[in-house]
Amino acid sequence: MKAAGRIVLATGGSLGDLHPFIALGRALKSRGHEVGIATAVDYSDKIETAGLTFHQVGPSVADLTRETGMDLAALTAAIARSDRFLFGDILLPRAEEAARQLIAVTEGAAAVVGSTLAIGAQFAAEHWRIPYVAVSLQPTMVFSRYDPPFLPAAPWLKPATGGPQLWLNDLTRALGRMSTARWTRPMNAVRAALDLPPTRDNIIFDAGRSADLYLGLYSPLLSPRQGDAAPNFDVIGYAAYDSETGGPSALAPELEAFLQAGPAPLVFTLGSAAVNIPGDFYVESLKAARRLGRRAVLLVGSGGDRDLAAGDPNILVADYAPFSLLFPRAAAVVHQGGIGTVHQALRSGRPQLVVPHLGDQYDNAARVVRLGCGRSLARRRYRSDMVAVALAALLKDPRFSICAETVASKMEIQDGAVAAADSISRLLAPS
Repeated sequence: MKAAGRIVLATGGSLGDLHPFIALGRALKSRGHEVGIATAVDYSDKIETAGLTFHQVGPSVADLTRETGMDLAALTAAIARSDRFLFGDILLPRAEEAARQLIAVTEGAAAVVGSTLAIGAQFAAEHWRIPYVAVSLQPTMVFSRYDPPFLPAAPWLKPATGGPQLWLNDLTRALGRMSTARWTRPMNAVRAALDLPPTRDNIIFDAGRSADLYLGLYSPLLSPRQGDAAPNFDVIGYAAYDSETGGPSALAPELEAFLQAGPAPLVFTLGSAAVNIPGDFYVESLKAARRLGRRAVLLVGSGGDRDLAAGDPNILVADYAPFSLLFPRAAAVVHQGGIGTVHQALRSGRPQLVVPHLGDQYDNAARVVRLGCGRSLARRRYRSDMVAVALAALLKDPRFSICAETVASKMEIQDGAVAAADSISRLLAPS
């Protein structure tokens, strides 16, 4: 097939940020595009095994830990405590270097596609005067006045169509704009260094609005397109991908044997970011499973304690498993609320208990509860007795399972990667 133009996808963050871009990249490649993903070197093998070109852009985890003097746990904890640390101490000080790297790898490209946190992506598109496609992976980043995110610092924010609640939402958004306006000046300093004109866009509230196309790569079941959305924006669905190696997904033989040996287990996971700051999550999860007399799978990450339940035939401890294959075989899923984990849990048709740790996870948890597919439990209350009570309610009340199965059937017909690839291909098609 003749190449339809080279496209560079830029992203950063955890696997929840990377996997949708791999799914999108593969969908674009199937349409004849040459596709590369620009991100940290930590993901190079995964990207190349998935059949896509890797471009090194931005710091690796080793770079960040060395430059900040923090280990991975401390770095994750600092990000969890404050978005100001993420933007002010991690992203903005490295924005010019990342932009220059992206300008280099996008020379000759037909378009640049960037997540809302890949700040240099739009700069590179502007430099080369090629189309820019912005991608939001979660409703939180869109921050609609009608369907605002749930934020621990602003718990009064709620969906509204008018009246005092909408006024309160607008006031909170205005205050948010004021508090984040401090980042416009350093952004413009980077733009000036790149010979780009200044902008008045707010890095948070205006993300994607000046792009040629702005896509919400998440399920409209979480939040459909709202009436205050930018004209270039649409919500098109989740782009699913969850291979650990970049190749075809498969369950480890040990896990497959465990699943076949007894009733559906509880599954406990903290995804790929919060797993760095687990605290006593897995210890309390193990206690809760035993309180309930349930089998369980604990996904503890590469640095987790594999001997946590040594000798217990009812508990399996593993580093990782493809959620798309494991979750549908669970009795219920307990997780941190990362957007990728949420989507995979919704696709599984199983009830979920969400324990948010950082960032958008609080809002994602609230949306799962609003859908009726699960419950949420604050991290500070995550103790075995509380977990056991919450899980017992999920497992005994058929409404949760019925709702989860109904949502899963709707998720089956969504393919955000295909929809996004179609939209991008149309954008680039000769007029």
